[in-house]
Amino acid sequence: NLAASLASSASTNRVTRLDNVTCSYCGTHLNKVNKSLEHTVGRRFVPRGKLNANWNLLLYACQHCNNAKADLENDISAITLQPDFDRHHDEYDANVIKDAQRKGRNAVSRKTRKPVQESGERLRLSIPLENIGQLDFDLTAGPQIQEDRAFNLARLQLTAFFYFLTFQNTEKRGYPWKGEFMSVMMARRSDWGNAIMMDFMRAVRPWDYRLNCTTAEGFFRVCIRRHPTEELWSWVVEWNVSIRLIGFFGCSNTAQSVVDSFGPLKVQHYDLGGGDWAQYRTEVPLDPADDVAFDVD
Repeated sequence: NLAASLASSASTNRVTRLDNVTCSYCGTHLNKVNKSLEHTVGRRFVPRGKLNANWNLLLYACQHCNNAKADLENDISAITLQPDFDRHHDEYDANVIKDAQRKGRNAVSRKTRKPVQESGERLRLSIPLENIGQLDFDLTAGPQIQEDRAFNLARLQLTAFFYFLTFQNTEKRGYPWKGEFMSVMMARRSDWGNAIMMDFMRAVRPWDYRLNCTTAEGFFRVCIRRHPTEELWSWVVEWNVSIRLIGFFGCSNTAQSVVDSFGPLKVQHYDLGGGDWAQYRTEVPLDPADDVAFDVD
């Protein structure tokens, strides 16, 4: 029972460490020049100190992949720790909030090239109203993560976990999955109950889990499940009690058949005149009673 073994490791303040001879991300053979120790859950990706007494997967990676992952972690960590609508989550204690503020000052958003705390976004819309005039309003949002960067970081984390799951002690190496990496959705906590997230959870809930891990006092979570008959795995990653990403890796045709049953999202459309238009949808919070993303039998 892998999940039980991870829980045991966490409770005894131990890590799992692999003495691998190939890079856990790209498969390059390691040597004294390119070899570096890698923490799959970055110590600075979660709030300071949250991994001190919790489980982590340590293995070796080439310096190039290690640096690339660290660059992704830098601003994504800071952004995921920022408050929603100027309010931090209840799980954030005073030390976590202080760390979030520090990261907001020091980390630079790769999207805006400004400090994360200065990278909020504002959009002004004007909607014409027949025989009345127009309705003007401003939309504001906190700093945003570039989706390609977010899914690339998730892919690297999942690659390391899959390397662990397929690790052969005699060969001192793990293996990549067969097939493609497929991203489905990234959502902030305030929207974890939307139709796609809910349908994903329901669809993959019966699949056998291969990894189910909550660590860093709940600030990092991951679950990998395997399709009952096909070479397909589902995955969900949760960062800093703030962001969830979902998707698949393996057989893309089977994955597409599952995705085709999701949604649709409820989107409102407004014609702004002159060929301009705007669409929006209301975020849907997730009732904790309906949250089965990390449930296992």
